[in-house]
Amino acid sequence: MDSLTPPAPPHPQNTEEDCFPPKNALCRHDEEQHVQNCDRISTLPDDILIEILSLMTISEAAMTGFLSTRWRHVWKKINHLILDSYTFGMQELEKSRYHENPLLWNDVATKFVHKVNGLLHSRNGNKIKELIIRFPLTSAHASNMDHWIESAIVASTEKLFLDLDNKCCKEGCTICVKGMKAASEPYDFLLGPFFNGRADSLDELTLFNCSIGTMPANMSGFSYLKSLLLARVSIVDETVSSIMSNCSALEIMVLQYCHLLVHLTASHARLQILVVQFCKSLVSICIHADNLESFAYMGYKINIECEHAQFLEMLHVYFVNKDDCPLDFISAFPKLPKLEFLVIQFPTCLQVYRVLQHASRFAGLTTVMLVLMKPWKEGISSVAYVLKSAPLIEYFGLHGCCKLHQHTQLNITWLEDLILARLYTIIIGGFSGEFELMELVYFLLRSTPALDVFEIDTRAMEPWLARSNEDKLQDDMRRCYAREMAYAHLVPKVPSTVKFHII
Repeated sequence: MDSLTPPAPPHPQNTEEDCFPPKNALCRHDEEQHVQNCDRISTLPDDILIEILSLMTISEAAMTGFLSTRWRHVWKKINHLILDSYTFGMQELEKSRYHENPLLWNDVATKFVHKVNGLLHSRNGNKIKELIIRFPLTSAHASNMDHWIESAIVASTEKLFLDLDNKCCKEGCTICVKGMKAASEPYDFLLGPFFNGRADSLDELTLFNCSIGTMPANMSGFSYLKSLLLARVSIVDETVSSIMSNCSALEIMVLQYCHLLVHLTASHARLQILVVQFCKSLVSICIHADNLESFAYMGYKINIECEHAQFLEMLHVYFVNKDDCPLDFISAFPKLPKLEFLVIQFPTCLQVYRVLQHASRFAGLTTVMLVLMKPWKEGISSVAYVLKSAPLIEYFGLHGCCKLHQHTQLNITWLEDLILARLYTIIIGGFSGEFELMELVYFLLRSTPALDVFEIDTRAMEPWLARSNEDKLQDDMRRCYAREMAYAHLVPKVPSTVKFHII
C-alpha cells in the first residue's frame, strides 16, 4: 500500500448497546406484553364477568372497580343483591347483644343504612332481579327504607326480600322489647310504589317483622305477584283479603306468626300453595281455592272450611295442643281424591279408634310422615292402622321425640298378617333407641317384602334442641346410645337386599 494513501477508517466495533435496545425500554415492553397476555379475564364479555362477580359479596365485587377503567362499572350491573351485615363486613348483631344497648343498635343501624344508600345510588338505575335486605331496622329508618323500595321498583326488581327481624333471641324477649323501646314500632311497608301498575315486574315479595296498613282498592301494582310470604307482619284479615283480590296471578301464600289474624279468608282462583303457621289469634280459615294443591297448617286447633279440594295433593297438619287430634282437622275437608302426601304432627298418642274413624281419607296416600312430640309407648301400634289404611303407600317416615328414656319392656300388640306390598322406603328420624321404636322397626321389617331403603337417623329435627353446651353433650350421649342400639339389635334383622343406613 502506498504510504501516501490514507488508511481506511477502522471498522466500527458493535457494542452491547448497539446490538440490544436499552434495558429500560425492554423491561417496559416485556411488562406490557406480560400484562396483555395474563389479563385475559378482562377481555371476557360483561355477562360472564357479572356472573363471576356475583359469586362475591357486593362489597368485594365493588373493589374490582379500582382495577382498571374496564372494570370500573362492571360490578354495578350485578342484578342479585344481598345486603346484610356480612356483606358490608360489619359485626354480626346477633353476637353483639345490641338489643341491650339502644345506642349501639342506633350507631350500627345508621352505618348500615348509609352503606345501603350509597350502594343503591351508585348503581345508576341498573336492573335488579333480586334484592335481599337483612337487618333489624324499625320505623326509625322508615324514610330510608321507603327509598329502597322505590329504587327496587324503578329497577324492575323481580324478587324483593325485606327481613327486618330481630334474630338475637326468641320472640317476645323482654330484654329486646325494653332495649329497643325507643324504636320499637315496626316499619310500615310502603305501598305507594305499587299504585297504577308501577311494580308490574315484581313476582315474589317476602317481608319479615314489619306492618302492612289498609290497602286501597286500586292497588294494581300487585297484579303480577306470584309468591307472597309474610312473617311476623302486623296485618289484619281485611288487608289479607284485599291483597288476594289485587294479586290476580298469586300462586303461593305463606303467613307465619301474623298474630293479628283472626278469621282468615283465602279466596283465589289460581292459588296453589297455602301455608299458615303459628298465628296465635287465629280462630278460623275459610278456603275458596279450586286449584289448591298444597296446604300446611301449624298451631292450635281451629275451624276450617274448604268448599273444594279436588286437586289437593299435599297436606301438612302440625298441632301443638295435647288435647287436639290433627285427624279431626283433616275431616273438615271435603273428599280428597288426589291426596297423596300427608305430614302430621301429634302432640299426644294417637288412639286406634281415631285412625279407624278417618281411615277412608288415607286410601290414595303414597307418602305418610308422622311427627311424635311425646313417647307413644304401647300406643305405637296405632301406626300399623294408619299404614293399613293406606294400601298404596310407598314412603313412610316417622320422627321420634328425641329424648333418652330408660329402656323398659312394653306389651305392644301388632296387627297380624299385614303386608305393605308397595312400601319401598322407610325413614325413622329422631331415633333414641327407645323400646317402642325398636319394636316398630321389627314390625315394619316383617311387613315390607319390597323394602329397598331403610334409614335410621338419630339427629333431632330441630337444631335448637341442643342450644347450650350441656344440652349438646346430652344430645351427643343420646345419639351415641341410639347408634349402639341400632347396630346391636337392628342390623342383624335387616335383609341383605335392603340399603340400610344409620346416621
